[in-house]
Amino acid sequence: MIGITPLAKENLTSFLSGKKIPLKVRIILPSGCDGDPGQLILVPDQPAPGDISVDFSPLTLCMSRDLYEQVGQVQIDYRDEEHDFGFVIDCERPSFDGEGCFGCTACV
Repeated sequence: MIGITPLAKENLTSFLSGKKIPLKVRIILPSGCDGDPGQLILVPDQPAPGDISVDFSPLTLCMSRDLYEQVGQVQIDYRDEEHDFGFVIDCERPSFDGEGCFGCTACV
């Protein structure tokens, strides 16, 4: 389903707490493909009815069931290297058309 490494959980919880943002995070595929097409991102948001939602106390992660059916299992990690740091979101099915795009209609 949705997983998160201990390092990612620690960093995400610390970041959100420091900004006084509720510890509820949604995984989304942003509309538009101007950046890196098919890149999942994290946004603060409350779980909605019908979402896939996992409690990693005190952090809750959620995503729409439709997105989950597209991308499959999701794993969130945190990279902390000299010139490469931040959250990394891997999914079971990272692309559908062989060209790194999820086949959304944003670019059509």
